Amino acid sequence: MMKARILAVVAAATLVGGCGNVEVVAPTTLADDAIAAPDPTDDGQAEPTTTIEATTTTQPEPTTTTSTTTTVPVTTTTVLDIACIKTTACQYANLGGVDFSRLKLDFVDFSVAKMAGANFVGANLTNSIFIRTDLSAVNFEGATLKNVDFTAATLTAASFKGANLEGAVLCDVDLTGVLDLTKEQLEKVKKFKTKGKVYCP
Repeated sequence: MMKARILAVVAAATLVGGCGNVEVVAPTTLADDAIAAPDPTDDGQAEPTTTIEATTTTQPEPTTTTSTTTTVPVTTTTVLDIACIKTTACQYANLGGVDFSRLKLDFVDFSVAKMAGANFVGANLTNSIFIRTDLSAVNFEGATLKNVDFTAATLTAASFKGANLEGAVLCDVDLTGVLDLTKEQLEKVKKFKTKGKVYCP
C-alpha cells in the first residue's frame, strides 16, 4: 500500500516535469461582496437620477394693526341737531340758541327739545308742537304761532311781543315770567290754563 502511494507521487512528478513550466493554481472563489455591479457607462446609457427640489414657501409676515384712541377734549360747545328741521321731527333735539328768524317752520314737532335762547323773530310756526319744550329766553317777536301747542313748556323770560297766538294751546304753563304778552293776545288763545293743572281738556 505504501509502495503504491510512492509510485503515484513519482508518476505525478514525472508528468509535471515533462510538461515544462506548468503552474498549478488553486481555483479561487470570489466573495459575494467582491462581485462588482455592471458599469452603466459601458452600454452608453446614463443611470436614471431623481432630482428632488426643496421648495420653500414664504408666508407673509403677519401685519399688526395698532389702533389709537383719540380723546376729544371737553368743550362748552354742544353739537346742535339742526338737520331735524328737514324731517320736521325735532323731538329731544338740542337747538339751544339757534337763529330760526323769518323761517317757515310749520308742522314741526319740537317736543321735549332744548331750545333755550333760540330766536324765532318773524318765523312762521303754524301748527308746530312745543310740548314740554325748554323755551327759556326764546324770542317769538312778530312770530306766527297759530294753533301752536305749548303744553307744559318752560316759557321763563320768553318774549311774545307782537306774536300771533290765535288758536294756540297754553296748557299747564307758568306765564308769570313771560315777557310782552298782552291780554289781547291771550284772548285769541284756544286753551289757556295756568301751571298746576295736570290735564287740559
